[in-house]
Formats: sequence, C-alpha cells, structure tokens
Amino acid sequence: MSLLRNLRLLMPLNGSHRWMTTAKPSIPERKKIVLDDKELIETFVKGSGPGGQCINKRQTMAKSNIFSSSMLLQCQQTRSLQENRGIARKLMREKLDDLFNGTLSKNAQKAAKVSKQKARSARRSKKKYAKSEETLAPEETIESKSMPE
Repeated sequence: MSLLRNLRLLMPLNGSHRWMTTAKPSIPERKKIVLDDKELIETFVKGSGPGGQCINKRQTMAKSNIFSSSMLLQCQQTRSLQENRGIARKLMREKLDDLFNGTLSKNAQKAAKVSKQKARSARRSKKKYAKSEETLAPEETIESKSMPE
C-alpha cells in the first residue's frame, strides 16, 4: 500500500510539472568543533600595554595554536590568566567553526540573519516612503497648474 501511495505522490498533478515525494530533503549538517587538549599548544607569556605591575610581572597573556593548523591566537583581554585562557579557547573554536563549516558556522548564520533583517527593514521603509511620495505627487501637479506662468 505504501508503494502505491508513493507512486501517486510522484505523479504530476493536473498537467503541471510539480513533483511531490515523501523523502526528506538532505540538509547539510554543521560539524561540531571539539578542541582536544592533546592537539592544543598553550603558552603563557608576559603581556604588553597598560596595566602596570600586573602586566610587568605576571604572565597573563595566553597564546594558543593547534598542531594541524598554522593558526596562532593571542588573548590579553583581562588580568586573569584563566579567563584569558578560556577566551582564547572560545575564539579558537569560533575560528575553526568558520573554517570548517563556512556558511553553516554560528558567526555566518548570525551575519546572514542580520543582513536579512536589514534588507527587510530597507524594503519596508522603501515601500512606506514610496506610498507617501505617491500621495504628495498629485498635489504638486495641481498647484503647478493653478500657478500662472
């Protein structure tokens, strides 16, 4: 019975060339990025810039790189070594996500969402102000005709 149902769904409807199927479309999956401690090389060095004694005496800057790639990431956003280490790992995951997943990465999806929202708002404002210009246009033509030349 299910074979007949599938065949019926595959037949064209009313002469149009639409095809229907029960198979789900294949959607590419996003690869999950997992940082292995074995592959990750982390070094901690003295930072630079403003910060006084904390910067001059303590090793708070985290440098991270991976064996398999030539990516080197430095982080010196906070005074704490552990916080900088966590931020560096997070940034490394984001960079690898962009590299491996491309348009499916979280950053690319956020950027696509923002661009869609901007396009939508631009389209709406264009439509709104086009209507207001259309309502003003007939009045201007009436005034110009009534004015003697």
